[in-house]
Amino acid sequence: MFCNLYESLFKMKILLIKMSSLGDLLHTMPAVTDACSSLEGLHIDWLCEEPFADIARLHPQVNIIPHGRLRWKKKRLAWSTIKEQWQFYHWLRKQDYDLVIDAQGRIKSARVGWLSGSPVCGPSRDSATDEETHWFYRRSVDTRVVSNAVDKTRVLFSDALGYKFSGSADFGIDPERLAPCVDTMRDQVVFLHGTTWASKHWPESEWIRLMGFAREAGIGVLLPWANDEERERAERIIAASHWGQMLPKMALWELCGIIGRSLGAVGVDTGLMHVAAAMEVPTVSVFGSTSVTLTGAMGKHVINLQADYSCSPCRKKICSEAVEGTPPCYKTLPAGKVWDSLLHLIEEKSE
Repeated sequence: MFCNLYESLFKMKILLIKMSSLGDLLHTMPAVTDACSSLEGLHIDWLCEEPFADIARLHPQVNIIPHGRLRWKKKRLAWSTIKEQWQFYHWLRKQDYDLVIDAQGRIKSARVGWLSGSPVCGPSRDSATDEETHWFYRRSVDTRVVSNAVDKTRVLFSDALGYKFSGSADFGIDPERLAPCVDTMRDQVVFLHGTTWASKHWPESEWIRLMGFAREAGIGVLLPWANDEERERAERIIAASHWGQMLPKMALWELCGIIGRSLGAVGVDTGLMHVAAAMEVPTVSVFGSTSVTLTGAMGKHVINLQADYSCSPCRKKICSEAVEGTPPCYKTLPAGKVWDSLLHLIEEKSE
């Protein structure tokens, strides 16, 4: 066993490294809940990139260490950056952790763990995103025994810390830590249309049809956005459907507060969709190029819809068969099917 954790008086201090992104941080929370409920007195410091610190803080059993990697990259050779990095890693080494768990499995995270000077455990060479990370680890864990990203992290933690987990994933999010939300934004559904890969975008025409169903039902719809492309798409959807409200630009933490208090959510494979599911909001997820098995939403009120098409999931960022930018697999996920699924979840939760 990596550490002798069965001495009842032993209080262990570990560093969790999961730096980004939004969905990945959410996927890590059930493992934190498992560990804290299994090991009395466990202290977890969670190192994550500064823009995601408020998300990690939603879990009440961790202490957050913001990492300035993204900010440092902008002025990599500046003396102030070099000085700040040196001070940060000098401080990190002084923490003298019993164990570092690299839950990211990337070079950027493995390097931080190694620089901490404490023993590092992470996913095995065949399990990690970057194969080279195993050179930084004292010990590695094969997480391929499970398929979902949430369960992979639960396996990593349980093996590294010496306990067994069971039951469904508990994200452990404290509702009291959500940002306040104005009453006019409560009890509406949220359409999470923004994502990264071009192949993960549900057709805009389907969003417009979905908005039409909401209008007929008299259910308000909120559309968030994070960049100009998403803002323009939201404007087009609202203009074409004559329904819905575009949210103002806001901090990620504030947006999570709105999502957490919404009536329901529909989303593509994006971090905010996982936020909704983790907060037990009735959530319908739409998957085309990516896999429900690997990154499907987990929660009490979730329906994951996978495209029924020969090449789905292709796991490709750009669809080679797309027509006018739309992958053909999404024809098997029409707006009517998505809307019916959402209504089912909302009614189920209200019973």
